Amino acid sequence: MPFLVPIHAPATRGEPFDFGTHANDFLVKREEARATETFLVRVPGLGAVPEHVHADMEQTFVFLSGVGTATLRCDGDQVTYRCLPGDTIFVPVGWHHSVAADSLEGVTYVTVNAFLPDAKRVGGTAIVHAEEVNTAFAKVLAAGRSERVADETALFRCAETAFRWDGPAGAWVQDYTSLIMTLTGSPEAYRVDRIGPFEIARTVTPVAADLTRSLADEIHATVAGLAPVVVEGSQSPLSVKPPYAGSDLDLLVVVRHSDELAVASKTVRAFDAVADRIQLPLAVGMVYQPWLALPGFYSTVNIDPSHEDRYWFSAAQPERLAEATRRLKAGLATVRDQARMAEMFQATVALAGLDHDLVREWRVTPRWRGLDVLEPLT
Repeated sequence: MPFLVPIHAPATRGEPFDFGTHANDFLVKREEARATETFLVRVPGLGAVPEHVHADMEQTFVFLSGVGTATLRCDGDQVTYRCLPGDTIFVPVGWHHSVAADSLEGVTYVTVNAFLPDAKRVGGTAIVHAEEVNTAFAKVLAAGRSERVADETALFRCAETAFRWDGPAGAWVQDYTSLIMTLTGSPEAYRVDRIGPFEIARTVTPVAADLTRSLADEIHATVAGLAPVVVEGSQSPLSVKPPYAGSDLDLLVVVRHSDELAVASKTVRAFDAVADRIQLPLAVGMVYQPWLALPGFYSTVNIDPSHEDRYWFSAAQPERLAEATRRLKAGLATVRDQARMAEMFQATVALAGLDHDLVREWRVTPRWRGLDVLEPLT
C-alpha cells in the first residue's frame, strides 16, 4: 500500500456515484486508507436506499439534513429509528439496513465504513465496489418504486427549508432550524417566533381562514388596474399551515421589472383604503415574480376573480393538498436547476442595485425579505 496522506474533503464536493435510487459522493475512498471509507449519501425526497447487508464492514451514519427512517434487521430482530440532523446510527456487520427519506427535500448523511481486518473485502476500490452492488440496486430500480405519500409535516418542512448554493455542486439542503418540534410536529400545532436573540416554537390552535372569496374580491377591486396581487401564507387556501388567532393576511404585490416599482408602490399604498374593513392584521410586501417559483411561495394565490387561481378558494381539501404538493415539488425542481437559480439570483442582485462582484456566497431561504427595501414607502 502506498504512503498515506491526510485528506480534507468538503461534504458537497465528493465524487458522485448515482445508483438511481440514491447517490454516494465519495469523500475518502477505500483505496486512500487502510481501514476506512467515507462518503455522503443523498436520498431523493420520499425515496429510499434499498435494503442490503455487509459482511466485511461496520458502518456509522451521521445525518446532516432532512428527516429519514432507518430500518435494520437481523435474525428475526428489527429496529426502526427516526433520524434527524445530527443523529448517529451504528450498523453492525450482518444487519440488513435501509434508509428512507421522509421529507420532500430528501435526506443526506455521512457514512463511515470500518473494514474488519479478518474479513474478505468486497471490491478493491470504491468505484468497483459501487459497480458491483449496483447490480442489486438496479433490479430494485427496474422493478419500479411506488412513491410514498407526503404528509403535511413533510410538506411544511419542504416549504421551510433553506438551500445553500455551492457552485457546480448546486443546492445543498440546510434545515432552517434545529427545533425538534419543527422537524417532526404537525404544522397546525405550532409557529416559530423570535424574541430578541431567542427563537421559540410555541403551541397554537388552528382557526378558520378570514380571507373569503368576497373579501378577496373587495381587496382586488381596491387595486384593480394596478400591479398584480397575490395572497400568501396561512390565509391562502393552498397553505399547508392553517391560520390561528392573530394570523396576518399576507398580501404580496408582484414586480417583474424595475420599471414597475413605482406602480407597485402605488398598489401597496392603495391597501390603506380597505385596511380598516379587514378584521386581521394586514402584512403587505413586494416580491420579484420569478421568486414565486420557489418552495417558500408554494401557497401564493392570485386574488383576481378572473384568474384561474381563484378555483382554490372552493376546491376540496384533498385536492388543495395535492396542488400544494405539486407546487412544492416543482419548487424543489427549480432550486435544483443550477442555470435557472443563477439567473434568478443575478437578476435579483441587479434589481436591488448591488454589486454582484462583492457577493461571496449566497443561499435560498424561506425567510425572504420583500422588495420594499428598494423604495421606502412614505
